[in-house]
Amino acid sequence: MKLTEEQLNSVAAWFAGGASLDEIQKRLVAEFGVHLTYFDLRMLVADLPQPEDPENPEDPENPENPEDPENPEYPESPEKPEDPEDPEKGLANVAVTVDALMIPGTMASGDVTFSDGVKGKWYLDQMGRLGLGGDLPQGYRPSPADGAMFQARLMEALRAKGLC
Repeated sequence: MKLTEEQLNSVAAWFAGGASLDEIQKRLVAEFGVHLTYFDLRMLVADLPQPEDPENPEDPENPENPEDPENPEYPESPEKPEDPEDPEKGLANVAVTVDALMIPGTMASGDVTFSDGVKGKWYLDQMGRLGLGGDLPQGYRPSPADGAMFQARLMEALRAKGLC
């Protein structure tokens, strides 16, 4: 369906104002009695100039985005965990030890220190289920990178002790 110049200008203004496609569809029906499919409206809006992202406005005095990692003045993120063996990979730094004397009722137990410095206890129960506890804060969850590295380091430590 072809829209008039007035309708196109209205759609462009609504879109520039931040209206969603659903809102634009409803306004077209309410104000002009025009029904457009979501796909047709999406194709129409794709041809319009895209509104600027309000979360990242560019500073006219500094055209380079200071948070852009490509910017040479961009500071390295302090949250980026590093592996002491290979700092270039940026892997999580997780330390795992195996107890010489296991917690009663477990097949294996030990200590873990995650890259954010949080320390806790791990254990494998008699059903082979892995658990975390000890001094971990209530509801603590390691980052996905720490979780993956913990599992890898745990397997290495258990193999070294002949436990798996």
